[in-house]
Order: sequence, then C-alpha cells, then structure tokens
Amino acid sequence: MASRDIATHQHAERVQRYAMALARHAGIGDPDVLDAIEQGAMLHDLGKLAIPDRLLDKPGPLTPDEYTRVKHHAAIGADLLIGMGADGLLASFVRHHHENWDGSGYPDALRRDDIPLGARVLSIADCYDALTSHRPYSRALAHDTATAMIYERRASSFDPRLTDAFLRIVWRLRPPSPPLHVVSRRPPVTLAASSGEAVAR
Repeated sequence: MASRDIATHQHAERVQRYAMALARHAGIGDPDVLDAIEQGAMLHDLGKLAIPDRLLDKPGPLTPDEYTRVKHHAAIGADLLIGMGADGLLASFVRHHHENWDGSGYPDALRRDDIPLGARVLSIADCYDALTSHRPYSRALAHDTATAMIYERRASSFDPRLTDAFLRIVWRLRPPSPPLHVVSRRPPVTLAASSGEAVAR
C-alpha cells in the first residue's frame, strides 16, 4: 500500500509540473485559476479512493460496467472537495478533467469552451503522464509516441490551442528515455489505441 501511495503522489506531482508549465506558457494569468490548477493537479484523482483496487489495477481491459464505475471518480472527487469546503473553481476542475473538446467525455459531456479552462489544462497534463508511465495493464510509451497520440486527439479530446502550447514546451519537461517512473495504481486517462476508448484508470 505504501508503494502505491508513493506512486500516486509522484503521478500527481508530475501532472502538477506539466499543468503549471502549460498554464503559464498558454498565458493564463488569473491567480485564482492558477492556484486551482496547481491544487487540482494534486487532487484530480481524489475520487479514485472510492473505486476498488481490483478495477484500478486490473491487468486486462475493463468491461463496460467496470469502465462506467471507474468513470464515476471525477464526480466523486469533486463532491468530496465540495464537502470539505473547497473552492468551487477547484472542484469544477477536478469534476471536468475527463471532458473532451468534442463533447465525448464525462461526467457531463461538456464541449469546447464550456469545459472549465483549468480542467482542459489538467486533461492534457494527466494524459501525457499516463502515456509515459508504466501501469499494471500497459507499459510506458516513449515521449515521441505519447506526443503523437496527444496531437492525434487535438480538437477531439483536447483544446487545440492548449495542445499546441503543450507540444511546444513538453520536450523540456519530458521524462527520461526509456521512461523510468512507474504508476502502480490510479493512473489517469489512457488513450486505448485499438478501440479509441478513453480508459480512466
């Protein structure tokens, strides 16, 4: 359990690093938004505390019912934050960090600018770290492969402007090659190449 907690914390720290670099490069200057992005990066997977480990660590694909259950983590995390008295901006970033630019995400199928700005930032940072981290059900991808996959989802999963900004700076932030960091539990969105299904584990 301790190793899992460490891996989860390390994942959140990397997402925070990527997200804050992206936010600043994209010209986001509102201190409240920046603060909520910084906190949201550390807390975006809070709701996974309510998801059984057997689903988060399952080595094979999730069934449709399992996937539906895992997807609840975004809303659960936001509700937990609201219950703890967190700022509504922070809660909205956590709730919507799995929304997609084209409206195909969750939990509310928001699209384009209806998705809170900070959630759009977290989505890209979260995905990049998922793709470049080892998980129980897939090995880490090389930086070039991961960035190519993110570019492929430009204007479908991700805000095009933020995607372009991220791809301009990520070479400075990328993990070592071959990737060394490991996420043994609770990794973020993964783009499944075979089915196109975004699996939030």
